[in-house]
Amino acid sequence: MTEPTPDQDLKRPWRRRLADFLPGYLDGHPVLSPFRARASVILHGSTTMGIDDDFSDLDLWLLLPAAATAELCAAAGTRFFEFRLDGKQGHLNAESTAAFAGRAHGCHMDTIYQLRSAEIITDNTGAGGELIRLARRPMREEVSQAFFFYHYVEMRGEHRACDNPIQRSDPVALLLSLPKVIAHALQAAMVLDGQPYPYDKWLYRAAGGTPTGRLLTPSVGKVLDLLAAGHLRTGPPESDHPVSLELRVIRRILVEAAQAKGIREPWLTQWWLHMHQAQAAIQNVRW
Repeated sequence: MTEPTPDQDLKRPWRRRLADFLPGYLDGHPVLSPFRARASVILHGSTTMGIDDDFSDLDLWLLLPAAATAELCAAAGTRFFEFRLDGKQGHLNAESTAAFAGRAHGCHMDTIYQLRSAEIITDNTGAGGELIRLARRPMREEVSQAFFFYHYVEMRGEHRACDNPIQRSDPVALLLSLPKVIAHALQAAMVLDGQPYPYDKWLYRAAGGTPTGRLLTPSVGKVLDLLAAGHLRTGPPESDHPVSLELRVIRRILVEAAQAKGIREPWLTQWWLHMHQAQAAIQNVRW
C-alpha cells in the first residue's frame, strides 16, 4: 500500500521539531528517563491527518515492553505525560507494545486508521515501524465483509429503534438512537470500501473520502438540517416522518453498494435474524 500523505507540509515540521525536542525532554524527565532506550515514540492524531490549528495538539504513543510499562505506571501513577512545544500542547500515552499490537492484529479500526498516517519519532526497538507496516497493508476481504456485516446489522437495529419513538412522539429516545444509526452507516460504508475508520470525531470527515461514504454524506447533512428545523419533535406516522425517510435513503445506498460488490446475503433484508452472528463475525477475524 502506498503511504498516505494527508498533508506532508504540516506533518514534517512537527516531526522534525519533536525529533529534536524529545531526547532532551525524556532524558530530563524524572520518571521517563530510565525508559528512553526501550521506547518507540509515534506521532498520531490530528497533526498526522493534516490538521494544525488552535484546537489541535501533539498526540504521541510511547510504546514499551510490558514489564517496563508496568514499572513506569507504578513509578508515576499514570501513563499520561504532558509537555509544551513551541506553544503547542502535547502528551505522551505510555502503553505496552504487546497490548497495542494486539489491538492492531485484532482489527481495532481506529488504531489501524491512525497508524496509517502516523510518523515515527524514535523507534529504538523497531516495534513502531512494524506496527505501521502492518496497518498499511490492504484490508483483507474477510475483514471487510465481517465488519460490514456487523455495522450494517447494527445500523438496521438502531434504525428500527427510531420507529417506535416517532410513533410515540418521544424526541429524546429518537435523539439517542439517531447518532448510532449514522455512525454505524458511515463505518459500514468505509469498511465496504476496504478502509478502516477512525473514532467518532473524525468519522464523518474520513467517510467522505471513500466512494460509498461520499454517497452517504448528503443524507447525513439532510438529517442535520431536519433536526435544526425542529423535526426531532415531529410526530407520527413514522412512515411519513422526514427523518425516517432520510434514514431509508441511507439504508438503500448501503444495500445497493453491497449488492454491487456481490453481497446478496439474507441479512441485508432479514437483519434481525443475524444479530448474534454479526457480533461474532468481527471477533473471528484478524488484520
